[in-house]
Amino acid sequence: MAEKWTQKLAKHPEAPPLRPVQGYILEACHRAAQLPTIGVLGNVGVGKGKTLGFLNAPAVFGAKRAVLLIPPEMREQYEADRWEWGQHYHLDNVEVVAYSMLSRPEGTDLLRRLAPDLIMADECQALRYATAARTKRFIRYMKENPGTRFMAMSGTLSTSSLEDYAHLAEIACRQFSPLPTSDSAIKRWASVLDAEGEPDDLAWRDLQELVRHFGNRQWVAPSASRARPMDLKAARTAFQERFRTAPYCVGTVSASSDADLTLSAVRPPLSDAVKNALTLLQQDYMLPNGDPVVDAFHFTRAATQLSMGFYYVWDWPNEPDEDWVEARKQWASAVRWYLKHYSREGCDSPFLVEEHVRACLKAGRSVAPTLVDALQEWDQQRHKDPPPVKAVWIDTSPVMYAWTWAQRRKEGFIWFRSRAVGELLQALGIPTFWEGTPSHKSTPIAALSISVYHKGRNFQAWNDQLIMEPMPNAATWEQLLGRQHRAGQSRGVSADVYQHTWPLMQAMRKALRRAKYIEHSQGQPQKLLFAQKTGFSSAFAKSPGP
Repeated sequence: MAEKWTQKLAKHPEAPPLRPVQGYILEACHRAAQLPTIGVLGNVGVGKGKTLGFLNAPAVFGAKRAVLLIPPEMREQYEADRWEWGQHYHLDNVEVVAYSMLSRPEGTDLLRRLAPDLIMADECQALRYATAARTKRFIRYMKENPGTRFMAMSGTLSTSSLEDYAHLAEIACRQFSPLPTSDSAIKRWASVLDAEGEPDDLAWRDLQELVRHFGNRQWVAPSASRARPMDLKAARTAFQERFRTAPYCVGTVSASSDADLTLSAVRPPLSDAVKNALTLLQQDYMLPNGDPVVDAFHFTRAATQLSMGFYYVWDWPNEPDEDWVEARKQWASAVRWYLKHYSREGCDSPFLVEEHVRACLKAGRSVAPTLVDALQEWDQQRHKDPPPVKAVWIDTSPVMYAWTWAQRRKEGFIWFRSRAVGELLQALGIPTFWEGTPSHKSTPIAALSISVYHKGRNFQAWNDQLIMEPMPNAATWEQLLGRQHRAGQSRGVSADVYQHTWPLMQAMRKALRRAKYIEHSQGQPQKLLFAQKTGFSSAFAKSPGP
């Protein structure tokens, strides 16, 4: 396939040949083009060459007005790739639109004004939330223009649930979607196959035909109470085969690089200040200055920040909004009171307490008036934008460890998530990037923001890295490791990972669980799983948390 499409699309005989997976992508586009409205769905691994597939797809489809949706941070790299490959291949004009532009108020009619007959979505998981403005606008356009084709690809279509991309699969493949098209069937399949699924007997029975057709012909669906890990793996493997053999789906099943990949757990010194702060957070849902932590999201974020040696406090530019402060404080206080006296399985964290109160109110069941009053007051205030924050450092040794790590190397990246960490690394003299592109020649040692640089960049000139704030998201891990561990990498790639506190261990454990779901259900080898791992034996023990 690659040779066929290289000959068809190349400008000259010396053009770099297409890779095999790029040939399969374009062949799928060609087959889809023979039918009205059919597009392509691709689960193509990091570094496998999605970009050249997108660049050539409009010509293969015969599109007149193609639009490519991409994350904003990938635009610079896309333009560079387009210029480079445009020297060798006949590339049609494409209107590039960042997902962020589609989300803005002025983007409400953007697709209607562009009137594309082909919409391509790179990192299409950006459209996974059906309630997001950009997804609503995309779906609205596709419904109003049913003749428009849709080509969606990602290195990881889903990080935890089939529901992340069921609607995208239906729009791209129409009646040939590898997923069910009814909401109820999707939910039953998801309850079995998802990373955090909780299936009932009916859901297991619903998967029996799938497993028998695409896997074990003798397999019998278990009851929910008797399901074994091997049953889950059988169901996921069968779904993977169904996806792989669907007519307009493309998937890769091999690693993007043969280079060695090693992950090593490292543990900076853990001070009493950080230990005590994490204990206070875990037991009282409170920061060192007494500010309450009101929900699971802020708990997880605060736990990671404290692991780095700091926490954020409000930095009001003028007078504090006392109504907001008081409502937030009273709700947190009511939750702490409830957890102290009534904590139990299924209702032992702020997030679960809030779910419990809302469920009781919806069902008309009695619940503590203190909780109801506090929640209703907080609901009237929580929509307000919070004030700016500033970092308060209680221990800089986790960042100093990273500084020492950098001094001992000739090249390497330090990856961080929190801006306060990046700012301190910068103050210590390490070139730190939130924008622009590091140069191996001028900045062999650099600190990079994970949110900005974890995808769409080729950093194979480097092969060493330190990950200070490990992520629970397996897709982010796959993308980040793929910046260095990718096709063309000739050296072994290594990554040191902070694992000195339970929040960081917990993040790794969740990421590994989700990576198994992705690999088993989508067939895409996950770097987090096949990497050689050292020093993690105690990191995946059960850890406390919300």
